[in-house]
Amino acid sequence: MTDQGDETKLRRARRAAGMSQGEVHRKLAEARRRRNKMPPKLASLKRQYTAWESGRVKPTDWREELCEVFGLPAAALGLADTAETPPAAPTSSGIPPEQREFGDDEYLHSVRGYIQNLVSLDNRFGGDDLVRMSYRFFQSLHELIGSGRYDQRLERDFNAAAGELAEVVGWLAYDAEKHQRVREMNHESLYYTRLAGDRSIELLTIQNASMHAGAMGRPGEALQLARSVLEGREALTPRLRALFLTRKARALAQAGDESAISLFGEIKSLYLDGVADSDPPWAWWIDERELAWHEAMAKRDLQQSGLAIAEFEHSVEATAPSETRSQYLHRAYLLQAQVELGSWADVEQTVKSIIPLVKQVASTRTAVILRNAIAKVATRTKVPDSIATSIAQLSIALDTTDL
Repeated sequence: MTDQGDETKLRRARRAAGMSQGEVHRKLAEARRRRNKMPPKLASLKRQYTAWESGRVKPTDWREELCEVFGLPAAALGLADTAETPPAAPTSSGIPPEQREFGDDEYLHSVRGYIQNLVSLDNRFGGDDLVRMSYRFFQSLHELIGSGRYDQRLERDFNAAAGELAEVVGWLAYDAEKHQRVREMNHESLYYTRLAGDRSIELLTIQNASMHAGAMGRPGEALQLARSVLEGREALTPRLRALFLTRKARALAQAGDESAISLFGEIKSLYLDGVADSDPPWAWWIDERELAWHEAMAKRDLQQSGLAIAEFEHSVEATAPSETRSQYLHRAYLLQAQVELGSWADVEQTVKSIIPLVKQVASTRTAVILRNAIAKVATRTKVPDSIATSIAQLSIALDTTDL
């Protein structure tokens, strides 16, 4: 979220350019089309721009378009993202808070800070090295809450923190291929978030559980979880409805139902309605990259790999360079699709972009995808020598990292 100074910069740039909001809306839509991206409906764009200019939402997905419209760098518009600078290697900020005999305001604050550090470290380094440490810390927090050794005024806050921590640990376990731990942490998260009345993190955990069920070959369970939210009495924002419709589409595709693809039109339309004030803070990651990847995966599950490849490419192109773990993961999926299609020239280029990331990110989930792609190359005939060499280099890089 932008601060007051950033808000002033964006508004000041519009006034200095002598443009009305209407002119800005039109030029933003044109800039979007030039990038082969869909602009939202005019009413949605008006709401989005007002939210950006007032500082309620930071326009991460539209930064390039805004810079083009005003002819100014991101910093001059107050849109420079410190996350674009690769963070340093983990320091003491990645270490869990010291265990306390009693939970007070200070300790609660340190727990929340640790959760945010985990998210940042995961985006940079992946979940493998974080999951054990974070799980041990969850156990200590679980024990403190269970014993009642905390300021009773903070009971709801401690339950909410435990629920959020469990959700993050579950995600880290998923990235590390620790699937029993994923299920355990999802259950813990639902338990604590419901005690706290924290519907925001509860919805995120239900989404995670649907994702995990699908990954484990249980599309029926994944579909039930998605429908439990979509068909409930709760009014969902467009962004949240898009998310759970995506989960529904993925589950249908995994079950072989081709109607899944038709849902992506509605999903994109809902996404283009923009964010709402009532959207949860975590909704930032529901973006073009994520939707492109899900559509690609659905098409791949339906044996439409040729149609999926463009969406896999889009997901890579839309991933910020600073999101190292996501760069690694999305390039791995792209490589897998290219190998399946025998697009050897593209395979070589993708492998070259992946090898430097192998040493930077510890994500067992991504390593499994890469090893599956390597194994598939081994079964193919007439593989160009240069591809065989590149694949061998990738395999060595993975082996070295494992050691």
